[in-house]
Amino acid sequence: MSSPQEREELNEKVDFIIKEAAGENQAASEYLYMLAACGRIVDDIFDQDVELAKEDLLTLAEILFVRLPANVFYREHQDFLFSQHVVMWNAWDVSNVLSNGNATAKIYAHVLRDYINEVLPLVALLTQGHNKMKDINSLVRTLFQKELGD
Repeated sequence: MSSPQEREELNEKVDFIIKEAAGENQAASEYLYMLAACGRIVDDIFDQDVELAKEDLLTLAEILFVRLPANVFYREHQDFLFSQHVVMWNAWDVSNVLSNGNATAKIYAHVLRDYINEVLPLVALLTQGHNKMKDINSLVRTLFQKELGD
């Protein structure tokens, strides 16, 4: 559960890292913003910590069924990106199970729940090359690091 202030701070980090990872590639930026929006809505559905409007659910459906499959960057790199989607969904899903386990399981849950961030270095690689991927990888580790239990 996050406060409005925490969400605003997170949104600023997301804006920053998306611009860094996508570089000048507008379609890559749009792709990452769509993933971020889907991630937020799905997390809100799961946590039930904020009231979702019907428009939020319709936005989720539109992104998944129309906008994402039509995105030029996604279409160009679909083989790489779809496999990441499968892994990020699986990691998030299992993190919810592990979060109810013992101390070790909770550590795994803590890490796996943010696997969606692993797409950022991949997008940087595809848009700007290996060195940018390494830069984004380091940024992700610092920007989104949380204390255990958060």
